[in-house]
Amino acid sequence: MAPRGFRYGYFENILQEEAYENLINSLPSVNTFSFVDKANSGGGRKRFYVGPNYYSGQSYGCYCHMKKLPKIWVDFMEETESPEFQILLSEKTKVLFNSLCNFGFTYGNEGCMQEPHIDGAARSGDTSPIHATIACLLYFNKERGGSSGTCIYEPDRKTKLFQVPNLRNSMSFFEQHPDSWHGFPKVPEGETRRLISLSYSLEKSPLLLKKSRAHEFFCPAEKVFRKITRKI
Repeated sequence: MAPRGFRYGYFENILQEEAYENLINSLPSVNTFSFVDKANSGGGRKRFYVGPNYYSGQSYGCYCHMKKLPKIWVDFMEETESPEFQILLSEKTKVLFNSLCNFGFTYGNEGCMQEPHIDGAARSGDTSPIHATIACLLYFNKERGGSSGTCIYEPDRKTKLFQVPNLRNSMSFFEQHPDSWHGFPKVPEGETRRLISLSYSLEKSPLLLKKSRAHEFFCPAEKVFRKITRKI
């Protein structure tokens, strides 16, 4: 528990080694990611690459565009949305939630960084339709260690409460809070950082991934996906 009253934490070896190796060997190519270099609306500046992303506040929870990922990653995403996984994660973190609201790939190489900021879910006046209660960062580097682990800061944005020490098969989390300042230092030469960002929200009724046959029939993204797969 941070002095300001929000929960944060860190776990290692979150996946069995065989499963972890299969996942990192099937990660989407960073050549398809978009480069972001701009001021962060929650404070500071961000500079890194953004890959495929699901957000429950768009397209009524449609995730058909994520089905272009390797099947192992689609299965992994669906597992993170399952009630069983959410209950286990909620018990471990002691934060309440019932809906997956974000699942996205990010990548950082030399020079990438993100200055201390707070997410929209914790900012007053934010107009987003979904507000997460927790953010989870799952690290997928091939090697242990790494000097650009995510940091949790005091509100002065300088004093570190914690920094992730290992970017291989580990996870950090923090509760969304007006003082949950976080970011990561500049990635040095010879290092990278690969991760999946997960966010969960607490809704009156759980928000589900749209995957019914009826939805797939009418979804434009699914129609495009079917055309692509027929050509392969």
